[in-house]
Amino acid sequence: MREKLPDNTVLIIIFSTIILIFSLIFLSTPHQKIQPDIEWREPQMQSSEMIQL
Repeated sequence: MREKLPDNTVLIIIFSTIILIFSLIFLSTPHQKIQPDIEWREPQMQSSEMIQL
């Protein structure tokens, strides 16, 4: 029969496995933005549409 592992060792193994899984998930995701930034442009006004004072 095998000897039982101490509690500290088991906790370290579990914690290391969780860290490994999360790091693999975050490293495998693309580094692109989900939604591109909105770039605002001033509308070009026609000469007839310009406001005259």
